[in-house]
Amino acid sequence: MKLQKLISDFGSFTTISGRKDIEINGIASDSNNVKSGFAFISIKGLKADGHNFINDAISRGAAAIIVEKDVEVLEDITIIRVSDTKKILPVIADTFYNYPSNRMNIIGVTGTNGKTTTTYFIDQILRKAGRKTGIIGTINYQIGDRIIPAVNTTPGPIQLRALLNQMLEANIEYAIMEVSSHAIAQRRIAGIEFDTCIFTNLTPEHLDYHETLEKYRDTKLRLFEQMGKNSKKNTAKKAVINIDDPASRRFIDVCHVDIITYGLNTNAFVYATDIRSTLNGSRFKLRIGSESIEVKINLAGKYNIYNALAATSAALAANLSLNEIKSGLESLKSVPGRFEKITTDAGFYIIVDYAHTPDGMKQVLSTARDLTPNRIITVFGCGGDRDRLKRPQMGRISSELSDYTIITSDNPRTEDPMKIIEEIIQGIKGTGRHDVEIIPDRKSAIKRAIELAKKNDLVIILGKGHETYQVLKDTVVPFDDREVVKEILL
Repeated sequence: MKLQKLISDFGSFTTISGRKDIEINGIASDSNNVKSGFAFISIKGLKADGHNFINDAISRGAAAIIVEKDVEVLEDITIIRVSDTKKILPVIADTFYNYPSNRMNIIGVTGTNGKTTTTYFIDQILRKAGRKTGIIGTINYQIGDRIIPAVNTTPGPIQLRALLNQMLEANIEYAIMEVSSHAIAQRRIAGIEFDTCIFTNLTPEHLDYHETLEKYRDTKLRLFEQMGKNSKKNTAKKAVINIDDPASRRFIDVCHVDIITYGLNTNAFVYATDIRSTLNGSRFKLRIGSESIEVKINLAGKYNIYNALAATSAALAANLSLNEIKSGLESLKSVPGRFEKITTDAGFYIIVDYAHTPDGMKQVLSTARDLTPNRIITVFGCGGDRDRLKRPQMGRISSELSDYTIITSDNPRTEDPMKIIEEIIQGIKGTGRHDVEIIPDRKSAIKRAIELAKKNDLVIILGKGHETYQVLKDTVVPFDDREVVKEILL
């Protein structure tokens, strides 16, 4: 692509020096990714300023540099200065990849909990109905049957467009995306045209970044506010809202498109009745308006029924039938690291789950409490360099809903694991519970929980779920809760 075409949608830019008729072979905002003929966009981030890596980008073959401040370079090279490179980045990415979201159906799922499972349900429904799908989310990125390791839940502007473009090349019809609050705040999805957006729920998370629950909520609201504005596709847009969530009214109020509501509330358009749950899954009557059908999903817990209802609503927006929806919901066997059950020879069960927020923990442990009359032994920790306010809350919830709690390390990152554990313990003080043990080494903590378990008990290991690593200071070491369990059980 010619540079002149690449910058054609910028609107006005401050200055340009050098040739505009040069060929651009690729784009990058990380100098490590620059190759010959690339345009390098200098982004001032939270930890590093891309302007400091311009000469590195040039040495790797950059043909043009896009900046937001005056810079000195060692080569005679085309330099474009704009007022805000962060705002320009998604525009550049869309232009270079020819606006991929305008050429396929985009389904976005946002909310504190349930995003991953909801995308897996949607994917399975669409696949069973013969549609070609791709997923962009926390566990991985999927292009049909091709799996790509995930870096972020929602990737940066360039990688996101590149993935969507690869999906188009693979004839994917539906891209199903988890949309994180960080992605909205950091403009990773700016310019992406969503056909369906889903709001699952809102509870405190990422307050180290957003500061308050209100700011966190308002960030997510922006996804729905923008739906249908400046649309380049002649497609009907749908917003899917969980009306049982207290924040739902705010989301409904900002929408300018048709809304499908879901919940366990009979005022919802999509809802469930006659619910029966076991550790092996849930049965319920799925009701859509005046229609209904019996459904059995393989995932346990009321919160997974909510996820199934959200996916059902998205399938309705895709004009699928009730039987197609039932077939897809029932065909999903499991989701990696989401209430993932491991059976033992000793007659007790082990559940591995990604829950790492107070609400997520409460949902998992409440489900476990409803499904077993026996003991619940919970193993968990909290990640370092993240929201500290949730640590004592999670300590309290575990002590109240578990029969025995083992507090351990999660991903401590740059923090001292024992200091994180001390903050968790603060939430247990005053509850009168003494059935708590501290074992900082995560493998030892899991081993201890398994040693304590008796027939029909539940061992719940929370926080990491599908993750296959542990972050210790600046080192990433292999660690998979599921594999550790299997090793201990041998």
